[in-house]
Amino acid sequence: LNTDAFEAIAVSLPLRLLAKHRNQLNQLEALLMGQAGMFDKEFKDSYPIMLQKEYAFLKKKYELPHIHFPVHFLRMRPANFPTIRLSQLAALIHLSHHLFSRIIEIANLKDAEKLFEVAANDYWHYRYVFDEESGFKTKTLGRPMRQNILLNTVIPLLYAYGSYHQDEALMNKALFWAEQTAPEKNSISAGFEKLGLENKSGYDSQALIQLKNNYCNKVRCLECAIGNNILRKS
Repeated sequence: LNTDAFEAIAVSLPLRLLAKHRNQLNQLEALLMGQAGMFDKEFKDSYPIMLQKEYAFLKKKYELPHIHFPVHFLRMRPANFPTIRLSQLAALIHLSHHLFSRIIEIANLKDAEKLFEVAANDYWHYRYVFDEESGFKTKTLGRPMRQNILLNTVIPLLYAYGSYHQDEALMNKALFWAEQTAPEKNSISAGFEKLGLENKSGYDSQALIQLKNNYCNKVRCLECAIGNNILRKS
């Protein structure tokens, strides 16, 4: 639901700007949530009031562009609210130094996953949105989400980087990691599983998604080895 908004936020905040404020977690949250348009109202809690003032200063200082995509809260679990996800992203930026370089050096997938074991700051332990208290819960980035980030972002980027630099070791590491991740569970993988195909790893589920989106949906059966085999038999 927030794909367009989050992409626009990412485009509007250069990496060098986020790196410049890496040591100030509050400023990172102010930049990310401010660009998400979350400070266009009055608050009761001192924390959002402080972030609001911080963002107003930073927006003017860096002449940040206005984002035209609103963030959404409806039809999603509270753990996925944009407030929580952006706070977790701020924590990741705050704690990570040369993140991609560390990923390149790491050999073990579990060690790579640990790099994403972050939590939203203390304010969010009792809240999902500003000014509304809830029961205590540390808003850590859960394992399914960490695996999702690895499978859909880290591993493809690692493979692409290895391919660009003609580094077969990195490419093979990316493929090996994909085989070690848990399979994605969605309507596409469920459809293939009903047909009897195995979906044992992220490597499998990515292949099934690729087949469905780029061959089945486009009726490219004659260009597909599986489609050709079925048509010949029939």
